[in-house]
Amino acid sequence: MTKIAYTNKVALASNPVAEINKVTDANMNEIKTSVNKLYDVAGWVEYKDLTNTSSNKQSLTAGQETALTIDGASTIKTYKPLDMGTAELWASNKITPLRLGDTYSIRIDFNAEIANSNGYFDFGIYIDGAIGYAIQDTYTFPKGAGTAHRFSLNYTIYCLQTFLTNGGILRINPSHTMLVWDKRIILSRIYSNV
Repeated sequence: MTKIAYTNKVALASNPVAEINKVTDANMNEIKTSVNKLYDVAGWVEYKDLTNTSSNKQSLTAGQETALTIDGASTIKTYKPLDMGTAELWASNKITPLRLGDTYSIRIDFNAEIANSNGYFDFGIYIDGAIGYAIQDTYTFPKGAGTAHRFSLNYTIYCLQTFLTNGGILRINPSHTMLVWDKRIILSRIYSNV
């Protein structure tokens, strides 16, 4: 974002040259442009998966890192960042940030069950390069094996060159056979370096 650039104003009582406090049309347009950019860059989108439902669950193999797929067949884009245009924040099963320096709030929702009462899964956002994982975490199944659990994973992530170039893949590595369904991702851009 650009800062407002006109000269600081001073109080009329202490200023013998009142003209210094005049505001030009260019000053007002600069204020309008700067403030309006804030509205153009913030916003959110939702991508929902319609492939893996309760009757067609995504199966994950124990000890095998697998991408969490979300087909994006159902979307909400009404409140997307205005400068997003026709770009997508989720494409080809990966997060696709818009701009270097962006910051995103990410929420991933899904239902899952696992085949062992002590089961767990490692979850991460993989951006490749020297960094590998931008985010990693481990989750358990407190209700036990074969029981549906609802997960809502929330993260904040910033975008530097590796993430911008490679995007981010959601990866799960379960301790035991795991089923996943009713998946969606909500991506909110909360800051942009414009």
